[in-house]
Amino acid sequence: MQAVILTAGRGDRLRPVTDRVPKSLIPFWGKPFLAYIFDSLVGLVDEAVVVVAADECVQRTFGDSWRGLSLRYVVQPDPGGTGDALLHARDILDERFLVLLGDTLAPPETLQAVLERQGDAVLTLIEVDDPHNHSRVGIHNGLVVDNLWVDNSNLVDAGITLLPRIICDYLEQLPPRGAELRLLQGVEALLEDGLEVRAVKMPGPWLQYGDHEGVAGVCRVMNQLRPYAEEVDPASPASVDITHRDCQIINSVVFGPGQLYGCTIRNSLIYCENPVEGRTADGQIAVW
Repeated sequence: MQAVILTAGRGDRLRPVTDRVPKSLIPFWGKPFLAYIFDSLVGLVDEAVVVVAADECVQRTFGDSWRGLSLRYVVQPDPGGTGDALLHARDILDERFLVLLGDTLAPPETLQAVLERQGDAVLTLIEVDDPHNHSRVGIHNGLVVDNLWVDNSNLVDAGITLLPRIICDYLEQLPPRGAELRLLQGVEALLEDGLEVRAVKMPGPWLQYGDHEGVAGVCRVMNQLRPYAEEVDPASPASVDITHRDCQIINSVVFGPGQLYGCTIRNSLIYCENPVEGRTADGQIAVW
């Protein structure tokens, strides 16, 4: 089995940090987020195809394997949506493959359930309190998908999908939805053509960040990732991957090649590239 991981998005909502570092490489507890995704795939798939932007940051970070998982890279030079990303990988896709977003982590048991689910395609759904900023999905008995982008469902697409390669034939015929060609447009075309799309419900929490929640989502995922991290002090109040002294850093992700002296940082995402002294941040996304 093959997994395709989509990481070429610009990460606009986490700028200016993502002007320096791809969103999928932001480190949580000393490890890039993408490494947690790779960990979840070890033993479940044979190969991960990573769709990346034109720069080579991800390739340089991980090389051609991760803990025995073979890695291959495809460049999406202009991020034109998740559907466009999949089309760039079309020539090397298996007949069926798993698709994951580079800012979303599913537990291995959910991934296993998706791989075992019957159907021409499989979506992973999660129930949320406020679905308005997400792609809502309609289902009927047996978790069979009826339609997408409905108005009366709290079940939303969680970003983990099992797809047939034929979806690329549909995607290449579709116009973008707004500014982007979306993967779910291809799933919708499968439904309209009579193919069966089934679903798996993923239990919370939803480890997805960099969307409408902004910095609050980054801090939430940081805390949710703690059980997945290795050798983390359970009393640590923040994910700090930088040289620092005499600082107070609470509920924040702080990293970079710089140094911090006497700074106070709360509820923030900070990339530090210089020596910085005495600065304060609360609820910010910033480059220092």
